[in-house]
Amino acid sequence: MPTLTSNSIRPEIDRRRNSIRSEDFQQRKTNWTPVRLLSIYRLVLAAIFFSQSFISPSPLVDIVDLTFYSWTSLAFLILALIWIVASAIERRGFQSQVSLQIYSDTILIILLMHACGGVSSGLGMLLIISVAVTGLLTQQTLAILFASLAALGLLAEHIYSVTNIPSYSGTSTQVGILGASLIATAIVTHKLMLRARSSEQLIQQRERDVAMLSALNQEIIENMEAGVIVLGHKDTIRHINRAARELLHLPIDRAISLQRDCPQLLEALGAWRQIMERKSTHTAFTREIDNLQVSFRELHREDQPNTMIFLNDISSIRDSMRQAKLASLGQLTASIAHEIRNPLGAISYAAELLKEGHKFDEADQRMIEIINQHTLRINHIIEDILNISRGSETARTRIDLKSWLPTFVDNYCQSGLVPTDRFRLNFESERTALLFDTGHLNQILTNLCTNACVHGDPDKPITIRVFVDSAVVLCLEIADQGPGINNDILEQIFEPFYTTSHQGSGLGLYIVAQLCELNNASISARINQYNGASFILRMTSTSIDTDNQQTS
Repeated sequence: MPTLTSNSIRPEIDRRRNSIRSEDFQQRKTNWTPVRLLSIYRLVLAAIFFSQSFISPSPLVDIVDLTFYSWTSLAFLILALIWIVASAIERRGFQSQVSLQIYSDTILIILLMHACGGVSSGLGMLLIISVAVTGLLTQQTLAILFASLAALGLLAEHIYSVTNIPSYSGTSTQVGILGASLIATAIVTHKLMLRARSSEQLIQQRERDVAMLSALNQEIIENMEAGVIVLGHKDTIRHINRAARELLHLPIDRAISLQRDCPQLLEALGAWRQIMERKSTHTAFTREIDNLQVSFRELHREDQPNTMIFLNDISSIRDSMRQAKLASLGQLTASIAHEIRNPLGAISYAAELLKEGHKFDEADQRMIEIINQHTLRINHIIEDILNISRGSETARTRIDLKSWLPTFVDNYCQSGLVPTDRFRLNFESERTALLFDTGHLNQILTNLCTNACVHGDPDKPITIRVFVDSAVVLCLEIADQGPGINNDILEQIFEPFYTTSHQGSGLGLYIVAQLCELNNASISARINQYNGASFILRMTSTSIDTDNQQTS
């Protein structure tokens, strides 16, 4: 059963701790904001009440006891200043501070109401605001307690006024209605606050779910084997995953433009849109571009449409088909090759005996030479078939092409097939080291250089170039200046037994491709700038030496 290590637990703890801190900050921000607003409201209200002490008669309130009113309004103003400073500091004890503020508001408003003639002055309605804030910021029981205390204060003020003030005009009905209103306000506001907080938590949970789904989709798309490109307005690339960059050989550290970096893809996109315009229903559309199967999908949105492009490497499918075909023929060809070698040896031996034991004319001698030539050719084909069926082990070592290639060219030219000065070595990259089997690399370059010598222009040089392509991959190119290769057969020349020459077996380039695969490299062919043929070995990250280490 998999368990989390300490290295994986620690980031999870930190993430949850930061989440709790963030939620605590949001909670504090949500709580203290209405407290500050209440403090500002209280300060403005106290300033208005205090200013009425200097106006006689007051246009806003009917002051019965001016001295008591003045001292009460001054105390209200001083406390308002104290509470606004306290709410700005945001010290601990939120519930205690809210409770003290509501207590002071209740007492001072009841005293101001008494100084202005009691419940009939209408100032008791100001208690509803304080109780409503209490219902929003505290628990329901505490809000009902404050409302009940305020109702009791109103009742006490009413009893005192009725007893001691002869001209008092307030009624017990007004006090009862105001007290009931305070309790109802506390209950209703608290219920509304609970519903609002529940809705807020639901919205936050939905936001977290959407963010998680977005991150999950991003992770899935980024790790897909298929390339995915999302196009926005005016075919700008909104997202391109890692597989798409690798399939299109695009760099990772810069922005991508279809018009600049992928003109063939843009052309296929235009063709798909033309088909979509002619047909009302959606039709499947695929196109092959450089061993890539390209398909398009339209994402319909209310604001603007988005286009998704899917890229699949069909070369891997072709390789699988090629491997399946080879596997089905492997045992058969190997057994046939063994069976052919015995009669072939007898034919060759008999031809040699005829040549040595009898005197033949020139025509007969030519026939014997033809027999020997074709038996050697058949034997060479058999050797290639047996080498493929047996396979070979790979011992990769560090090879510095800058010192290895000149030695290879000298050894190759010693065969007398071509002079040394026909080869040109171009090193266009400072990185020239790779991990490769020396024997395999020697066989690969021997086959490719032989092809270049046979099919290239004998009066033109053969170029061996070491460079780094746009995807920062080390490449080795063998280029001739011959008639080139027809584009129609570029994808077939690496298949087994495919040849356009009557003298070839059709296995040379196939063996080259197999040896490249054994060394985690790939090979491709194209028409070069000389209108000749170029064979390019492209190394992968595992075939490039970066640490000067040897592997086997």
